[in-house]
Amino acid sequence: MYIDFIADYGEKTGMDDLAFSEVDRKLVEEFSALNLNWPTIKNLSVAPFNTIETGFVVAQLAQNSKLGKNHIVYHNTAPRKDELSARTNNAGEFLAVAELPNGVRVIGVYGGYTFSFLGVPVYRVKCARDGSQFRSRDVFPPCVASLAKHAGQPLSTWELLGEEVSDIPTVPENVICSIDGYGNIKTNIKMDDGIKSVVVNGIEKQIVTGTGIFSAPDGALVLAPGSSGWQDLKCVELCLRGGSAAITFNHPKPGDRVILK
Repeated sequence: MYIDFIADYGEKTGMDDLAFSEVDRKLVEEFSALNLNWPTIKNLSVAPFNTIETGFVVAQLAQNSKLGKNHIVYHNTAPRKDELSARTNNAGEFLAVAELPNGVRVIGVYGGYTFSFLGVPVYRVKCARDGSQFRSRDVFPPCVASLAKHAGQPLSTWELLGEEVSDIPTVPENVICSIDGYGNIKTNIKMDDGIKSVVVNGIEKQIVTGTGIFSAPDGALVLAPGSSGWQDLKCVELCLRGGSAAITFNHPKPGDRVILK
């Protein structure tokens, strides 16, 4: 079983965060307890509490996978914003699950836009919502292992499957979805050759539109279809040829709006 584990541990500092190692170990322990082969785990960090980036990354990995039933995307971004008052026993947003047409299953905290890019039904998982500050290590891994053991069987027969979620929020238009290591700004903008400038993070810049990010000369700020996306979303990127668009716009965040002019 291949597991993409996506979490908002730290300020996207890389995979040296202790939390990733602890969750990985716990997943292996739970797989072993069910007599399953140890999973192959790939960790990926997203911005803290940022459910738009989490949802986008989840969809990018799940929608484009050809591993089918042998692939689980497990994510944990839990802002605990569903209830702003004091909480009992570290309670947080509930665990949810979804299955894509390609057979990949997604399991993770249902918060904000974490499931909004998938376009498929989402269901609650019969799992505790409390019991630890570190639920992705202490509470959720047995459910992930159980889901892996259920691979190849209809999701509807999984013993931990709960009721369908009815209030999945729609991702706002023209927002930043993620920013890669080059400083390329990935968005859900719909391509339009009439766009002449953009405003991001309060900064307005003239741009060139193109069919690809290298269809403009070096040094140009270009808006064009990029390397990310899937059938329902071809991600349009804002890139600075030979530089960083993120630095140009003073480090905006996923979820920030892009104003088109």
